[in-house]
Amino acid sequence: MKKDTYCLLPTAIGDFRMYDTESETVRLISYGDITTQGNNPLFRIHSSCLASEVFGARDCDCADQLRESMKMIATERAGFIIHLLQEGRGHGLSAKIKAVSKMQLEKIDTVESFEKMGLEQDIRSYDEAIKILSDFGFSKVRLISNNPRKKIALEDAGIQVELVYTNPTIRPENKDYLNSKNLKLSHKLPLDKIEDSSLPVHFYHSDQQWGEFSNFSPHPVFLKNVIWQTAEHYYQSQKFKGSDLESKIRLASSPMQAKEIAQFNKEKYDSKKWQAIKEDVMLEALKAKFSQHPQLAYKLASTENRHIAEHTQNDYYWGDGGDGSGQNRLGELIMKIRKNISNS
Repeated sequence: MKKDTYCLLPTAIGDFRMYDTESETVRLISYGDITTQGNNPLFRIHSSCLASEVFGARDCDCADQLRESMKMIATERAGFIIHLLQEGRGHGLSAKIKAVSKMQLEKIDTVESFEKMGLEQDIRSYDEAIKILSDFGFSKVRLISNNPRKKIALEDAGIQVELVYTNPTIRPENKDYLNSKNLKLSHKLPLDKIEDSSLPVHFYHSDQQWGEFSNFSPHPVFLKNVIWQTAEHYYQSQKFKGSDLESKIRLASSPMQAKEIAQFNKEKYDSKKWQAIKEDVMLEALKAKFSQHPQLAYKLASTENRHIAEHTQNDYYWGDGGDGSGQNRLGELIMKIRKNISNS
């Protein structure tokens, strides 16, 4: 692999690098320089899924996991993904198409389909990914995965592994498949926590369960006689109220880009003044969002008295810190709006 040969990969999630691995079946993207990722980086081994990643199929969670991993990495501003061309749990695209067809026609799950076709359940190899880790000297990683086989493969190669679980987006098309992965393939998807209506409402990524409550959700707000693509666009822009940066952030192509522009220019606004008004600005954006999108107000009201929290280790002020130790100010403001909706 050529460490100095890469191209920039601008995405709606953030700007990555794509490296030349000198292989058509092994792809590597990183946030920042692959050689400066620290001694315990966020990392994902991802097996290709043409159906969901290219064509948008909704009956699995492959593209969801890839996108969530990219978001985790972009939020941390470090980490990398090795994308391996091994469809159908290593059996190839032709076998995968036949297996899915059998699932659909015979109303059976993915494990039963493989069994009827005489296929081993999972023959994927992670040797190429392990070699890259070794070449770059990574002996410890935080592996973004719910699959214990990946953890075992890395540990057998002498790499220390801490698992970072993904949170699936459950749809009618993939619900049975996700359950099969847990029950029959020993995956660790947190399905019970997602579906239990007695538990708190946790949100973070905009394309996952309760993602409509995220500032990154694609719900424009009309404030100051103009349209802002998301609540995040408005919030970040108000740090630079009255300047050219306010307009530049409003026109940013994504909420992540809006946030990055603000972070890059953090020396250009009065941080002390901003600390005094930021909750008022956030509340203004949230009021506009929930009042201008009735379906969101209805969904918020449907949570009744459940606790609402932005669930992430990345933020101890707006979020809950991942373990409830954060202030969860975003969740508190959303619950305040819910109370107003209930009283109206």
